[in-house]
Amino acid sequence: MIERRPGRAAAPSPHASVPAVAGALHVVALILVSLNLRGAISAVSPVLDDIRADLGLSAGQASLLTTLPVLCFAVGSLLVPAVARRWGADRSVCVALLLIAAGIALRPWGGATQLLIGTVVIGAGITVGNVLIPVLVKRDFSHRLGAMTGTSTASLTAGAAVTAALIIPLSHAVGWRAGTAVWAVLALAGAWLWAVSSRGRGDVEVPATGGRSTVWRSGGGWALGLYFGCQSGLYYAVTAWLPGLLRDVGGLSVGAAGTAMSVFQVLGISGALLAPFLLTRSRSPRVVAASLGVVWVVAFVGLLTAPGLWAVWVVVAGVVQGGAIAVVFTLIARRSVDQQTARSLSAMVQAVGYSLAACVPVLVGVLSGAGWHASLLVMTGIAVMMAMAGLIGGGSSPIGDARPAGLPDTADDLPVGRR
Repeated sequence: MIERRPGRAAAPSPHASVPAVAGALHVVALILVSLNLRGAISAVSPVLDDIRADLGLSAGQASLLTTLPVLCFAVGSLLVPAVARRWGADRSVCVALLLIAAGIALRPWGGATQLLIGTVVIGAGITVGNVLIPVLVKRDFSHRLGAMTGTSTASLTAGAAVTAALIIPLSHAVGWRAGTAVWAVLALAGAWLWAVSSRGRGDVEVPATGGRSTVWRSGGGWALGLYFGCQSGLYYAVTAWLPGLLRDVGGLSVGAAGTAMSVFQVLGISGALLAPFLLTRSRSPRVVAASLGVVWVVAFVGLLTAPGLWAVWVVVAGVVQGGAIAVVFTLIARRSVDQQTARSLSAMVQAVGYSLAACVPVLVGVLSGAGWHASLLVMTGIAVMMAMAGLIGGGSSPIGDARPAGLPDTADDLPVGRR
């Protein structure tokens, strides 16, 4: 007979304090939080010409509006676990959304300096959300991990697509300053609803030591970082350069190329919902992860060899870009042994991944000066690398300190340097 130690209550399950109605509200709150994690970035590109004309921005300053958030993701991701330990994950998410709201609301109303500072503030807030969303899904929805990862990722993609679609008519109606600033309301609504839905649930206390060092010694963790970096780099490169590529290679008009870009963004929603479904039902997550890299290869080879079928390749690329990021977030949650490790692994994967991703659009842009064939070949090579990383990152062995001391690591998760 097992005796329970006096004075120490049994630890509640992750869902014990989330009844059905509160759980439904929490799902809505998660969707609203995710909607705010890309919109502030996608709101800039469609009105960039107006911003440059009004503020007299140079080409370099204009490029910082899309590059700075990605750099924030890379640098700030490593700091998020410490912030979450100090404040708790729920409070950190609320503060992050308030930062996003402040940056969105304030950045359009000054000169170039205020615009760039506001963009950094937005990037810092989004970084917190990027790292903690997979952790929160693991904590609150582990019984529906694939479905809720897909939902949160689809919401993230939908936020970017909706903002990009509506910013032009808004700007025509009220000007680009008010048209971009109005999205602060969505971030404020997300902060309020998350605070309400998480009230009374209690955050999980995370010790200051443990999973952080483990994930940096994990070959599987590094593979996930490389996989995420290849995927994100391809996404941001296509987002930046697809309209120009389609005009030059496919012969599209400016309007048609812009429509193709919208289709690319919107189709990410379907991929984000489909990929976790396939992942949870597949006997081999490696195959699903690697296959998405192969699909990217198909899209780029198609543009190289049959540019007249550009619509097909845009659809293929749109679906796979949403699916691949959902797979990464699902694998982070599935392979982490506990919430502490999930935070550390999420931070590591995004720090490594976004550091790589920040370089890809620049490289593609430089090579495009010599013709799009060179750029497409490079992106094809990155997609092949992504598929290879998926074979390792998609392994099923746990990442973390849960293994008994002295037991060897599994083949796909050997610490770097012990292979």
